[in-house]
Amino acid sequence: MALISMTFWMGCGDSRPAGAAGSDSSLVGGPCVDNLDCDERLCEIDNRFPDGICTLSCGESGHCPQGSSCAELPIGWVCLVNCVNAAECRTGYACQPVTEAGTNGGSTVTVCIGSPRPS
Repeated sequence: MALISMTFWMGCGDSRPAGAAGSDSSLVGGPCVDNLDCDERLCEIDNRFPDGICTLSCGESGHCPQGSSCAELPIGWVCLVNCVNAAECRTGYACQPVTEAGTNGGSTVTVCIGSPRPS
């Protein structure tokens, strides 16, 4: 019975690949108002995330879903959507290099993130 329930839950009309990140993903990258808007119940809201962003805590990029990387930010280590240019990011976000978490500053990842706004 548990297997049937889990299979049904995983296939509930979601058209993106399982575990994928993107600008409209409620797993990583999509907008949110509170934690309930996100698959993993983590909505980050601060000046780097216009309209909030669904994300996951991570320890390294291998812990992030397909299409995202683990970024080291002042708020902690979180998965953010990978990008090559700003056209791949949500409105209000830019494609920027940030420190890849777990590399002691030795590596960067290019992800969609908002520019810091004055407090």
